[in-house]
Amino acid sequence: MADGGDSSLLKGLMREMKVVGTCPICGREDLVMRSLPLEIPHFGDALQTTVLCTQCAFRHADLILGETGPPTRYELSVSGQADLTARVARSSSGTLRIPELEVAVEPGLRGEAFVSNAEGVLRRVRDIVAFLSRSAETRTERERAKNALRRIDEMIDGRAPFTLILEDPTGNSAILHEKARRRSLTAREAARLKHAPNFRISP
Repeated sequence: MADGGDSSLLKGLMREMKVVGTCPICGREDLVMRSLPLEIPHFGDALQTTVLCTQCAFRHADLILGETGPPTRYELSVSGQADLTARVARSSSGTLRIPELEVAVEPGLRGEAFVSNAEGVLRRVRDIVAFLSRSAETRTERERAKNALRRIDEMIDGRAPFTLILEDPTGNSAILHEKARRRSLTAREAARLKHAPNFRISP
């Protein structure tokens, strides 16, 4: 979803339809899909979809860009505040990596699609690390999380450079910035990536 719920991205009305299959959480056949057409600056037409269960808390969001290509890898070297504004569109099939933090955000049932920027990606990662810090069981784990949080804060402030890598076997993710390097993934590279769960629409 678009960070901040920006209504200026809306291009049409929300539609809802029944999904064939059972909820992966509660096992009931009460899944629906809500779709919302968007127009994203610099990316063009897109469709935001959310599969949710009407009986429990399960939800799975995705983002489908209107113009997609082959399996793709983007890499952006962020060296200061200006680079933190780079637009990032990540579908639920996209894998985000920040090598300097040894962090990888991979697809899964809880994987959320979103449109944000490089700073927004860091803040999402920070939320995850902060949760891990609170639930850490050992002193070593707490110290590692504390050090990671300190480094992420330096990155958010533009004081520590980092690399943002975005890979998507569906070609539905992208980093928009003049410094971003883009290339197609090989078949072997694409096969190694985790894929998002599939949902089928009722006729």
